[in-house]
Amino acid sequence: MMYLRRLCMLGGLVRVAGWCCIFAGCHPAPTAATRPVLPSPIDVEAAEAITQSIIDYRIFTGRTAAVDSVEIRARASGYLLQTPRSVLARAETTSGASSQARAQAEPIVVVAEGEQVKVGDLLFVIDPDPYRLVLEQAKGTLEAAQADLKQANQDFARAEELIQNDTISRADYDTTVASLSNKRGQVEALTATLARAQLDLKYTQVRAPIDGLLGQTLITPGNLVVADTTLLTTIVSNDPIFVDFDVDEQSVLDYRSRMLAGKVDNARKTSISIRLGLTNEDGFPHVGTIDFVNNRTDPSTGNTRIRGTFENSTGILSPGLFARVQVPFTEKHPAILIPTIAIGMDQQGRYVMVVGSNNAVERRSVELGEIVGHMTAIRGGLKQGELVVTSGLQKIRNGSFVHIVDEKAQGESK
Repeated sequence: MMYLRRLCMLGGLVRVAGWCCIFAGCHPAPTAATRPVLPSPIDVEAAEAITQSIIDYRIFTGRTAAVDSVEIRARASGYLLQTPRSVLARAETTSGASSQARAQAEPIVVVAEGEQVKVGDLLFVIDPDPYRLVLEQAKGTLEAAQADLKQANQDFARAEELIQNDTISRADYDTTVASLSNKRGQVEALTATLARAQLDLKYTQVRAPIDGLLGQTLITPGNLVVADTTLLTTIVSNDPIFVDFDVDEQSVLDYRSRMLAGKVDNARKTSISIRLGLTNEDGFPHVGTIDFVNNRTDPSTGNTRIRGTFENSTGILSPGLFARVQVPFTEKHPAILIPTIAIGMDQQGRYVMVVGSNNAVERRSVELGEIVGHMTAIRGGLKQGELVVTSGLQKIRNGSFVHIVDEKAQGESK
């Protein structure tokens, strides 16, 4: 009996111990292999937001245009002998001393299509022979008239003496005076005819009226050209050169408001410095000035035409090129700048990843301002001195921990 009682008591203790283990959650002690692993900080580069004085600019598009553009037309009729395209012109430009000797005997075209020309350069030659004959005829006619005038002067001198002695009648004297006046008129008219003949002969040599680039030759030797009608070629000046661009209505009103507030200069009265960039150029390497602002806004587009002038001594600019024009819209003012590569974009807009004191990053929406070289001004969302991630943006998200491997001094990017 005692044995059975002890056995029952032992069984009860075992059951109680089992239930205690179940309710107490008896599990094995945690080990290093079963502990959760925290992610390692992500290596990134960062830069500090700095404050710097900048000017706000706006970018417009336009086209280059020649300051002077001339259509070269014949001023004398006749058959064309030489042009910038003619074989003679090309040969004479390379034939050395023999060409110089020949040029002394007759005018030679020595410029080619597309070349830079100077005022007075010979471009075309029209057959001068008919005009030489007219000139010689005018000279002969004038010489005969001058001889008649000399005789009329002698007759008048004699008539003056005879009238004093009443040797001739008043009618004869008046006839002599009238004859002298007639001869003088003939000489004056023939002198003008001679001058016209000389001018027509001069017009057989078509010369460049301006400095600039010579255009395509539109007519070849042997063709008949008509005075004041036949277009031979064109010349456009290329130094300096204009750039015409349109400014939208909102920008015009913004600038005008700032001008009235005394924050910017009057573009109509002051030479405002502007910059220009071509399609193959980074930035705006060409410096010029605004020299014209139109007096009206086009009601169909809402744009105002503005023109700038640029020096072009290198000849890189030519009429008709597409151009980007950078126009200042403020005076210098302080602004927060960060490297442009630190700026990302998602569905919520532009943002930067700001590194906090615990090296956790925070997504921060920002309002962008002016681009200054490789930096961008931040108008809102960031303070001076805050660190922004400049590389590895695709590897991090809001709340990620980072390890800064290269902090750019003064916000300078690579």
